Amino acid sequence: MPYAKSLRAIGQSLEKLRVQAFRLEREGDSYLVRSQSLRGTRQWILKNSLAETVADAGTDQESIQLTGGDGWLCYGPLDIARLDAQGQRKRQNLGFAQMRGDKLSQLLRTLGEHLDRKEATAFQISWTPDSVSVEYRMPDGLHEHKDFTIERLHKLALHSRFRRSNRNALFGSRKFRR
Repeated sequence: MPYAKSLRAIGQSLEKLRVQAFRLEREGDSYLVRSQSLRGTRQWILKNSLAETVADAGTDQESIQLTGGDGWLCYGPLDIARLDAQGQRKRQNLGFAQMRGDKLSQLLRTLGEHLDRKEATAFQISWTPDSVSVEYRMPDGLHEHKDFTIERLHKLALHSRFRRSNRNALFGSRKFRR
């Protein structure tokens, strides 16, 4: 799954938990999030949210892989797929006009698109309410570092969203010409 999609799904769960500062890194196929905000009650809320999604889909609740400890959560591929499906249903109900580019999930998606374009093989994100720092390794082994203000990332998210909507409109209009 592309980083953009995975990071958006993780962002959706962090929005539910109202986490505003964290470190996120990729470990193999999983993503590790560390934050002082990730304590017992917030982890319980997220696990219950995932359990409801699983129950709605008629799947065994034992298959929930989300693991965590005091101050950290690990999102496995199945957790991310479930969170992504949950988010897709929510976005379909809201419609495009209601989606906001300043939400954590959209900002993380924008950061993920950047990592996808760079073909990053590993990365670490440090997120605060005012700024974002990302370090990533390129396929050639070189490391890069970028710092963003939340405002700058918001502008990039709006630009990226505009590009996606134009691309969708273009492909949609081609369908009707045939």
